[in-house]
Order: sequence, then C-alpha cells, then structure tokens
Amino acid sequence: MAARVESLSSSGIQSIPKEYVRPQEELTSIGNVFEEEKKEEGPQVPTIDLQEMYSDDEVVGEKCRAALVKAAKEWGVMHLVNHGIADDLIQRVKKAGQAFFDLPVEEKERYANDQASGKIQGYGSKLANNASGQLEWEDYFFHLIFPEEKRDLSVWPKTPIDYT
Repeated sequence: MAARVESLSSSGIQSIPKEYVRPQEELTSIGNVFEEEKKEEGPQVPTIDLQEMYSDDEVVGEKCRAALVKAAKEWGVMHLVNHGIADDLIQRVKKAGQAFFDLPVEEKERYANDQASGKIQGYGSKLANNASGQLEWEDYFFHLIFPEEKRDLSVWPKTPIDYT
C-alpha cells in the first residue's frame, strides 16, 4: 500500500515529520490563520461575484476577471458567489466526498492512482515536494471532467453510491 497522509496522521506520531514542515520565512509570510479565525470577520479569502463576469458593463466584467486571476495567483483559493450552482447540489457533493474520505484506507486504495504509469486519475497522496522543498500534507481524489473524452467514470468510487 502506498504511503498516505491519513495513515501517517492516525499512526500515533507525536509531531509532524520535518519533511512536511514549511520553512520559517514561508510560515511568517502567510500570517497566523488561527489569529485570523478569532477575528469576528474571520480570514479574508477573496470573494468573487461571478454574476459580474457577464455584466453588460465591460469594465465590471473585466474587473471581475482580474479579481479572479489575482485570487488564483495570490491565494490559490477564492469564495465564488452567484455561480449558479444550486446549494443542494453543493451539499450533496460535499457529503459524497466526505463519505468517500471517511472510508477505511484499504477501501480507498481500490481507487488508487499510479502516477508512475501515467494513471493520474484516482485516490492519491501528494507526496511530491513543493516549491519550498517540503512534502504536501494531503490525500486527494483527482478525476478529469473536461474535456469529456478524458472523463473515465471507471475510476470514480462506487462507494458512496451517489458519488458519481
């Protein structure tokens, strides 16, 4: 079985292995997320209103696109609003994803990817070094949706039943 972050974190280790710890200068530059969470307004992840993307006013649309690019480059994450995806669908997706990651590691391994052989879709752990030289601390499930000819439903989990 491949090394997984989940297995490592549940192994009883008492500290994070050094290969996962970010350099001090990187830790200093990202700010203290725990202090940010204590603030009444919480961390200020950029919020992008996608309705503005299709505004009749070209300036508004361009400003939205620029904010989207800036958030992607500077944060790597953003909160999208007015995207047109129904809240109940979002909740179903979250629930299915959580149900998959709540499965025992052995069950998730049935869907393991094999990057060495070019099989990038499936369950995996990001064990490659990042730009700072540290390992990433994440397990994930990667699948392509677009273009449709790259979509391979055979690698999508059968459990939970509504994952697909």
